Amino acid sequence: MLKPSECFAGPISDAKTTSLILPRTQYEHRSLIVVADGKKHAVCLDGIDREMFMAFECESNEHWNGVHVPGIEFELDETSLTNIDGFFPPLGSMVRSDDKLFIHVRPDGQTMGRGGTRLPILSGLPKCAERSDACFTRWQIVLGEGEAKQELHLVDVSKSASAR
Repeated sequence: MLKPSECFAGPISDAKTTSLILPRTQYEHRSLIVVADGKKHAVCLDGIDREMFMAFECESNEHWNGVHVPGIEFELDETSLTNIDGFFPPLGSMVRSDDKLFIHVRPDGQTMGRGGTRLPILSGLPKCAERSDACFTRWQIVLGEGEAKQELHLVDVSKSASAR
């Protein structure tokens, strides 16, 4: 359960920091809002296949709405590490590279193909060695710490990783 002070309702353009957006109706989407390269992006975390992990700029988007949960953090499942040398990471996977954490997404408008692109969601992390990436196919969004920690959303794209 969320405390009233941990959430608010509004369009996705109202997000100020990395946030989870929870749908209020069947027509809204669970999504992740991140700021990358000074621009706000939404990443769909639910929906049909072509919508899953689709990302689009949302700085002035007043049409997508939901309940905002700011102050979230990410946990990476170390048992889900997969080799991506020479391969595209699975859509929805998290990749640690350089001093950043990326989510591998489908850019808005791309409907076919495996490709995708990396969208940075955290920076200033301990630096990885050059040309050394770590890809996680299971991760979760959490709020709080210790006994107050809540697991808000789990992503598991391990099946698409094993399909390569």
